[in-house]
Amino acid sequence: MSVPSTKRSLEIEKDNVTPLRPHRIDEPEPEPTPKSWGKWIGLLILLVVIVGGFLAFRARKAAQPTPSAQTTGAASKPEAPVEVTTAAAISRSLPQTVEVVGTLAGDEEVVVSAQIAGEISALNVDFGSYVQQGQIIAQIDRRDAQLKLEQAEATMKQTMARLGMKEGVKFDPTNTADVQQVKAQLDWTKTDLDRATKLVEAGDVPRSIYDQALTQRNLAQARYQAALDAVNQQVALVEQQQAAINLARKNLGDTVVRSPISGAVKEKTQSRGAYVPVGGKILTLVRTNPLRLRVDIPETYASFVRVGQTITLTTEAFPDRTFSGRVARIGASLNEQTRALTVEAQVANPGNQLRPGMFAKSQLVTNRGGAAVMIPKKAIYTIAGLNKVFVIENGKAVERLVKTGVEDGELIEITEGVKESEQVATSNADKLQQGSVVSSR
Repeated sequence: MSVPSTKRSLEIEKDNVTPLRPHRIDEPEPEPTPKSWGKWIGLLILLVVIVGGFLAFRARKAAQPTPSAQTTGAASKPEAPVEVTTAAAISRSLPQTVEVVGTLAGDEEVVVSAQIAGEISALNVDFGSYVQQGQIIAQIDRRDAQLKLEQAEATMKQTMARLGMKEGVKFDPTNTADVQQVKAQLDWTKTDLDRATKLVEAGDVPRSIYDQALTQRNLAQARYQAALDAVNQQVALVEQQQAAINLARKNLGDTVVRSPISGAVKEKTQSRGAYVPVGGKILTLVRTNPLRLRVDIPETYASFVRVGQTITLTTEAFPDRTFSGRVARIGASLNEQTRALTVEAQVANPGNQLRPGMFAKSQLVTNRGGAAVMIPKKAIYTIAGLNKVFVIENGKAVERLVKTGVEDGELIEITEGVKESEQVATSNADKLQQGSVVSSR
């Protein structure tokens, strides 16, 4: 039974055999078929699977602890405690302050200008000079002003002579010659009218005589009033001329330029011999005692600011000196962009050591008797700009983030993060971490 089957398979294989033919050297190699490509891809996938399994086996083997390592872990000793020194947080009465920065400015700044046009004949101060209020700082040529004053006085004297006025004597307009003349005519017409009235009543003269006398009286009355008005007009002219004299005297006085305040020359814009118009700027004065310190108080502390509170300040020019002042003015509203309240303090500067424009670091005392939690400054360590301390609780170190306030000697105020009586580590902070076992001494 098996022989025929074998014979048939041989015949089938014989039919499938492709006869070989000679291969020429110059004949190109046959291109690989898709069937051969699939064979190679399958072998590559099998190789990747074998290598991946081997690597995973090695990783699991390495992760398993060796018997020696297990024995070492079981025999390790507990962590040794870190020796630290500690200090208790205490409560102390400390003035509550707000640290702010600001700029010093002059208490007053005045631009001194010419009140009269003319040439500057003298300039007695220069840039940086200190002057006192009322001191003569410049002189404008006074010849023109002097001539105008003399002209105004001559004009008034002429008018007064015409009226018969005398300086220092009370003037009565009815006593002038013109008024006296028309007054005499008025009196005569009144007498004539009285005489005509009696004669008409007696029937001795016709009615026309009375009418004529009445008309003459009325005309005389009008001339008298006109003469009196003319004199009064001249009197008013004298008053006007007197005002012109006063103005000329003022202009003459304005040729002398005096300092309106006590201070220093901040800027000089003219020189001797220069011609200045009315209102022409000569120099700028600034009052340096006292000075104004303008600072911006954060909105958080705006409600604690009061007029009269003390403010202390330091400057880079005098780093070892502390100056003081008092709050003099408080802004009506907060700045909408910065949300800060502008405050002006008055700073005494008797020696003129401080200068307007100086940058000042200041502390505003908002409460003189507030209680504050204090700890040693050496208990604080800083990492990435954050202030931290280690609080000792049940023999372990607990890391706390804190906010600091003012310094007082070796102590510093803690506004947030530590409570009164809590123990803080003051040494070996670099060896501690959260939960470290400590032994304090």
